[in-house]
Amino acid sequence: METSELTAAEQRVWRAFAHGTAVDFRAHEDEVTPFGSAWGADRTVRGEVLRALLLSGASADGAIAGLWVMGAHVAGRLDLAHGTVDVPIRLLGCHFARAPDLFGAGLRHVDLSRSHLPGLEAADVRVEGALRLTACHLTGATRLGGAEVTSSLHLDRTTVTGPVCLDGARIGDALVVKGARLSGGDGVALSAANTSVGGGVVGADLDAHGTLLLTGLRLGGTLNLEGAHLARPGGAALAAAVLAVNLDVLCNGLRAEGEVRFTRSRIGGRLSLEGARVTNRGQAAVRLGGAVVGAEVAAADLRTEGQVNLRGATIAGALVLTDARLSHAGGAALLASGCSAAQLWLDGTELVEGHLSLRGAVFTTVHAAPETWPAQVWLDGLTYQALFPRLAPAHRLAPLRRDGDGYVPHSYEQLAAAYLRLGDEAAARTVRLAKQRHHRSTRPRSARIWGYVQDATVGYGFRPLRATGWLCALLLTGVTVFGLHPPRPSKLGEGPDFNPFVYVLDLLLPVVDFGQAKAFQPQGWYQWLSYLLTALGWVLATTVVTGITRTVSRP
Repeated sequence: METSELTAAEQRVWRAFAHGTAVDFRAHEDEVTPFGSAWGADRTVRGEVLRALLLSGASADGAIAGLWVMGAHVAGRLDLAHGTVDVPIRLLGCHFARAPDLFGAGLRHVDLSRSHLPGLEAADVRVEGALRLTACHLTGATRLGGAEVTSSLHLDRTTVTGPVCLDGARIGDALVVKGARLSGGDGVALSAANTSVGGGVVGADLDAHGTLLLTGLRLGGTLNLEGAHLARPGGAALAAAVLAVNLDVLCNGLRAEGEVRFTRSRIGGRLSLEGARVTNRGQAAVRLGGAVVGAEVAAADLRTEGQVNLRGATIAGALVLTDARLSHAGGAALLASGCSAAQLWLDGTELVEGHLSLRGAVFTTVHAAPETWPAQVWLDGLTYQALFPRLAPAHRLAPLRRDGDGYVPHSYEQLAAAYLRLGDEAAARTVRLAKQRHHRSTRPRSARIWGYVQDATVGYGFRPLRATGWLCALLLTGVTVFGLHPPRPSKLGEGPDFNPFVYVLDLLLPVVDFGQAKAFQPQGWYQWLSYLLTALGWVLATTVVTGITRTVSRP
C-alpha cells in the first residue's frame, strides 16, 4: 500500500507503527465507544490499512514495531484470517464498523480492551501471550472455538449481546470473565465445552442471560463464580457436567434461575454453594449426581426451589446443608440416594416441600435434629456409624415409621447399632422393640394376635421382666383361689398333701412336674381356672424362650 493513499489519521498510525508508539485519537479518556460510528475522518482508520501494517510493516532501526492505537474508528473489516503477525496489537477504546476476522491467525499479544465490536471471528486463532477483551462492548457473536492462548483470555467487565463460543479452546493461564455481562437470549450465553484452562476461571459477579455451558471443561486451578447471576429459566443456567477441576469450585452467593448441574464432574477440592439461591420449580435445581468431590460440599444457607439431586455422588469430606431451605413439591427436595460422604450435616435444614431420600447412602456420621426429618422419608439402605445429637429413641423412631417404603428393617437395625456403639443397650432394645411392633402392623390381622401376646408378655423378648410380673400375678391368683378352695384328691389316701403354692407352680410350668397337678382334680369353674393357668404357662414359657433366644443371638 502506498503511503500517498493514506489519510492524515492513517499516516499517523503508519509512522507510529515502526516505533511501536501510541497514537491517541481520543478527545478524553472517558469516551463511550458505542457511539464511535459518528467519529469523523480525523480519527478513522481503514481495516485494510491496519492489515497491511500488521502483515508487512517494518520496524525502525533500533525500535520494536507494534500497533498501538486508542480511540480510532476502524472502517471496513480488519481481516487477519490465516495471517501471521509478529508484533503486539493494541487497539484500545476503538470502534469497529465490522467484526474483526482473526480466524486461524497466528498473533502475538492482542489487546482490544474498552472497544466496541459488532462481534469477533477468532476461531482457531493462536495468540502467543494474552488476548484481552476487557470492558469491551460486543453486539454480535464472539467465536473463539479452538483458539490457543498461551497466557490469559480476558473478558472481564465486558458486555456481549450474542453467544460467546470457546469450545475446544486451550488457554495456558486463566479465563477471566469477572463482572462480564453476557446475553445469549434463550440459548447459550457462553460455551466453553471441552475447553482446557491451565489456571482457573475467574467469574465472580458474572451476569449471564442464557446457559453457561462448561461441559467437559478442564481446569488446573479454581472455578470461581461467587456472586454470579445466571439466568436460563426452565433450562440449565450452569451446565458443567463432566467438569474436571484440580482445585475448588466456588459458587458462594450464586443466584441462578434454572438448573445448576455438576453431574459426573471431578472436583479436586471443595464445592461451595454457601448462600446460593437457585430456582427451577418442578425440576432439578442443583444436580450433582455421580460427581466426585475431593473435599467437602459446603452448602450452608442454600435456598432452592427445585430438587437438590446428589444421587451417587462421592464426597471425601462433609456434605454440609446447615440452615439450608429446600423445596420441591411432589418429589424429593433432597435426593441423595447412593451418596457417600464422611459426614452429613442437616442441622437447621428445612425441607419446606417435598420429601427426603437417603436410600443406600453411606455416611460416617449424620448430624440431624428430629425436626429436620420431613413428613415422608426414604431411608432403606442408609448406613451410618453415629447419629447426632445424642437423643433418646423416642425422638429418633418417628421418621422410621414415616418411611415411604413402609416397614424397613434395615433402618431400625442401623439405629439400634448406633446406640450399641455408644454403649446404650437399653436404647438399642427399645429400637428393636419398635421394629417388631412396626412389623406386626404390616401382617394380616389374624397373624397379629400372637404378636400382641408376645408384646404384652415379654415385649418380644426385649422386656423379659414382664414375664416375671405375669407369672407372679398368675401365681398369686392361683394360690389365693386354690388355697381357699382346695381341689379334691384324685385318689383318696394316695399322693402328697395338697400345697396351693406348689400346685399352681405345677400348672404354670409345663416342663416341671411336682406331682401336685396329677394328684388333685378341681371341680366346676376351678377346673377351667386350672386349664387357663396351664395354657398361660405354655404361652409364657414360649415367649420367654423366644426372648432368651433373641437376647443370646443379638450382637
